[in-house]
This record gives sequence, structure tokens and C-alpha cells, in this order.
Amino acid sequence: MDEWHIVGNGPGDLVLKKDEKVIRFNQPLTIASSADLLITNSKLAGIETGVLVQGEVPSKLFCKKLEANEKELESLLGCKPSIGLLTLKTMLEFGVTINVSRMTLLPSLERPLDYNKRKALPAAYHNWLGERRLASGWMDKLNWPGFEMKLARHDKVNGATIIRHCFKLQSLPSLPKEEVTQLLKGLSEVKPMTWLEHIDSSTLKTLESLFFVLRGSCISPNWWLYENELSTVVNRLQKNLALAQQALLLSEKVKA
Repeated sequence: MDEWHIVGNGPGDLVLKKDEKVIRFNQPLTIASSADLLITNSKLAGIETGVLVQGEVPSKLFCKKLEANEKELESLLGCKPSIGLLTLKTMLEFGVTINVSRMTLLPSLERPLDYNKRKALPAAYHNWLGERRLASGWMDKLNWPGFEMKLARHDKVNGATIIRHCFKLQSLPSLPKEEVTQLLKGLSEVKPMTWLEHIDSSTLKTLESLFFVLRGSCISPNWWLYENELSTVVNRLQKNLALAQQALLLSEKVKA
């Protein structure tokens, strides 16, 4: 069985085996030369749609499957999938061994203080909570030690407060700006284990749309993703929800 190693652009250790084939994303030629397969998104590749595929593929059907999976994932996530998730789903269809490094599917949403407020971060165009939700269902078919994040225990807080604020979170775009700001700041301090005790998978799924913007849309209701000062809070909230989601999905898998 062929062995492939998907290498993301995030931090982390990277140990490549001698005979495995390497997949990389959106890389300049100097780094791309060390990959067997390079996949580049449409924006960087200068093409209108899809992705640019260069190098050795696991099957002659790879590009066709990639295109079909992009449409399927977009319908599941509400926005275009990251190139990493798209590649993962597609590679799983070819019966090969898959190792994954330097990819958490949770890049930071924290913005530099001098970042253009009319411009979204590249990371803000993807539904990371949704991507981790989908990827968690594939873990038994992958060797991906960097996917699972560490979850710390902590003191409990009032669960009724969280439940009440959760309903407000779901209508965030329609609330006054100052109320949204205070709500995000307060909820970003709620620890993952507290979320876990007072929220379920379906509620978490409804919150996913708060953490991404749609590419090509002139105006986004998620204005907080453009606020440099607030981005630390938004990033912390998304990470805490991702940790709660991870523990929740794991517990559901154990029960099943």
C-alpha cells in the first residue's frame, strides 16, 4: 500500500519516512521541489475556480474527485473548504496510508493591530469548527498526532449563564455592536470544559457560521472578524469552542 504524507503550513514537528510521498500546499517553487504533489488554491494559482494540481497523483481520477469533493464540502460547511481538508477527504478515497503533519485545521483568527480593517484574514474564509467536526469522523483512518489539542481541567462556572448567552450568540449579527463586543469578551473567558457541560453538538454547529466570512461578498454580517482589537477575543472563543467540540465528539464516539 502506498504511503502519503500531507504536510500543512502550520507549526509542529515533521518527520518524513524514506519511501512516503509528500503533499504540500500553496508553496513557492523552492519548497515545492521537495514535494511529490503540490496543490495550490485558485487565488495563488491565478485561476478562476478550483485548484492547481502539480506532480504525482494517487490515481488518474484524483482531479475529478477533488472537484466533486470541493462542491460536497462547500455544501456541508457553508463556505469553501480549506485545501487541506479537501485533500484529506479526496486521498481517503484511494485506499492509501495517510500521515498528516503541521495541520490543526484551526489557524489563528488574531489580526495584527495595523491590519487593513476592510480586509479579512485568509484564515477567516474557512469554517474551521465545521472542518474539525468533519475531520474528527475520519481519525480512525489517519495517522494525525497533531490534530488533537490538549484540554485542561478548571473550576466550574454557572451553566445557566452560558445557556442564556448561547441563544444570544446565535443572533449575534442583529445585536448592537457594543452588546456584541461585551458578549464576545465574556464568553471568550468561558473554559472549554464548561462549554462541554452545557452545550450539545447541534448547538455548536449553529455557532460555526459566526467564525467565517464568504469570499466575494462585499458586506459580511460578521463584522467582528474585521476588528483588529477584538480579534484576540474572537480567536480565543473559537479555540475554546473547538476544544469543547473535540471532547464532545470524542465522548459521542465512545458511547457509540
